[in-house]
This record gives sequence, C-alpha cells and structure tokens, in this order.
Amino acid sequence: MKVLQILTELGPGGAERVVLDLSAQLLERSHSVSLISLKSPPENKSLEDAFLALGIVPGFLHLDGFRDLSRIFLLRRRIRAIAPDIIHTHLMHPNLLTRIAAAGLSIPLLNTIHISERRKGKGLFFRLDSLTFPLCSACNAVSFASARFHEQALGLPAGTIQVIYNGVDPLPRPADPVLAARRAEWGMETCSRIIGAVGRLDWQKGFDLLLRLLPEISAAIPPSERWGLVILGEGPQRAELESLAAAAPENLIVRLPGFRTDAPQMAWLFDVFVMPSRYEGYGLSLAEAMTTGVPVVVNPVDSLPEICRFYRNGMFADFSSPEKRKETAERIVEAAFRERIAPQVISTRREMANRYIRLYDHLLR
Repeated sequence: MKVLQILTELGPGGAERVVLDLSAQLLERSHSVSLISLKSPPENKSLEDAFLALGIVPGFLHLDGFRDLSRIFLLRRRIRAIAPDIIHTHLMHPNLLTRIAAAGLSIPLLNTIHISERRKGKGLFFRLDSLTFPLCSACNAVSFASARFHEQALGLPAGTIQVIYNGVDPLPRPADPVLAARRAEWGMETCSRIIGAVGRLDWQKGFDLLLRLLPEISAAIPPSERWGLVILGEGPQRAELESLAAAAPENLIVRLPGFRTDAPQMAWLFDVFVMPSRYEGYGLSLAEAMTTGVPVVVNPVDSLPEICRFYRNGMFADFSSPEKRKETAERIVEAAFRERIAPQVISTRREMANRYIRLYDHLLR
C-alpha cells in the first residue's frame, strides 16, 4: 500500500511525532510512505532528520502565509506525481486544503483531527470545514472529546467522526548518571522534589497558568525544603514565561531548558508531572508520562479527563480559576509525595498503526 501523509509543518509537536511513529510502523509492514509539509522546513530539523533516517524525504510546499492559494494546484500536482493509494492528512489546514486539491482524483482521503481547536478567529475555517467535509472519504479524531467537539462545531451527527487513540510505547528509564547529569544541568541537585511539564511554550498549553501559581506552590512546600520546577519545550510564549519564572520564590528553582529530543523520558526524573493545558486534542506528553508511573495533575479540559480515566495515579486541578489557586497548588505538592505505580499504556504504536491500516483497507475496498 502506498500512503501519502500530509502535515502542516515539521516542527516538533505531538501530531508530527504521531505521524512519524505511524510512518515507521507502516514501513515495518512493507508499506510505502511519502510525506508533504505545507510549510517550509523549520529551523528545528530534529523531526525532518527523523523522517530522513526512515528513508522518507519530505516535500515542502512553502505555503507559509496561507495566502498563495495557487499552492493548492501545486499540491494537486504533487499528489498526482506520487499517485498514492491512500492520502492521510493531519490537522486543520492539510485536511481542508487537500479535500480541494484531491477532488476528482478518486484517491481515498482520510482526515485526522488532532486537537479541539478553541483559538479565536477560527469561525471561517469551521464553515469551510463544514462545506468541504463531504469531500473526505473518512474522518477520525485522536480522542472522543475532540471527535464530539468537532462534530458539534460542524453540525455533524454524533458518531460521524470515529476515534483512534495515539500510540505510545513504555518509556525506558534512563541510566542514573543520565538523570543525575540532567539534575546538575538544571541546578537542581539539592532539590527535594521536581515538578515537571513537557510541551510547546504556547498559550494553549497553559504554562503561564502554572507559573502564576508559584507563590501558592511555594507556600505549600514543607519548611526548609527547596523544590525544582522545569518546563521542557520551546515556543512563542518563552519571553512571557521567563518573566514569570524570574519572580520565583526562594524555595523554588524554575528552569525552561528548551526543546530536548529526550524530553518525554525526563518524566522519570519528575516527582509529579503537570499538564495545565487550556485545551487539548489528546495529550501525548501526558500519555507518555503515564508509562513511567509518575503521579500526574492535569487541568480537566477536553481529552485530559478521558485519558486520565485509564490511570490510577492521576489528579485533576482547576488551573484556570483564580479562586482555586491555593487548592491547585496544594494538589500539585500533595501529588509529588505519591509513589510511582506500574506503567500504564492506553494504546501502543503498533495498536494505533493496526487500526489505521484496517481503516485504510476499508477505504480501499
């Protein structure tokens, strides 16, 4: 089977990593995989290099401002040149543009929704999405929360969008010297506990909500102890987050080390994993953290309660409510004293790939 995957861009993100994992699984089963990115190559080449290591050479359309609609015709030419058996698109822009570009080519088109899109100013996209929805052969979402959200936004009957969970395999524990070196790099050798988070430094992820809790977290830390708080990732909100981190109380060391390819495995170094997102389609970093057994505290929005229902070491806290700041901080500190549990996996990468392949086969029939 010849599968064409189409993404918005190849920056490091959850949806992009899922496509990488799915592509690797498809290649293991002797399927062929091609890849197109609507945007230009990103500065961070880690994901592009990972695809190249699999033997997949990404094609870039350089559609960086979404103003040059002639790129739709270029996308159509690329699709015809590749001549795939199946087109699988991911995220809003590829889903929408490929419906138009591939119209009339008689190639099954699967759209995948990776997020419950709650940013302002997306009304036009939802209207266009609704108008062009009949042009896709099938549509799935990565969680039931995202599926139901999208159905309601487009006025579709419940159950129109099926669900395939993202695949995550258990994260092996790094060697003790590796974890010790990371502690030293962050200046946290003497910290009693480490609060950790992983994700893009973006408004969606709610890390500003977490850092605004620093005074309340500080007050809940036992006397004479010093704790660390680390957020692994990169993104447009860095300057704001650094400003908030600079005001950390004396008993809290706050670090924003940036993007790391081994960021998911650092959950083994955390005493509690925190996910304060304002909205989520799935929560890949949460699912990865769960495979280490670490206690987690999440904002109960969109898919996060759905994902946490599989986990016996999870807690909810309202990061968005100013009235509950003290309660949320105390819950984070309380969770940091919990013991790890046995790893829990919702869906492995192999299981995810099997479900997509069954869907591909169904569409081809």
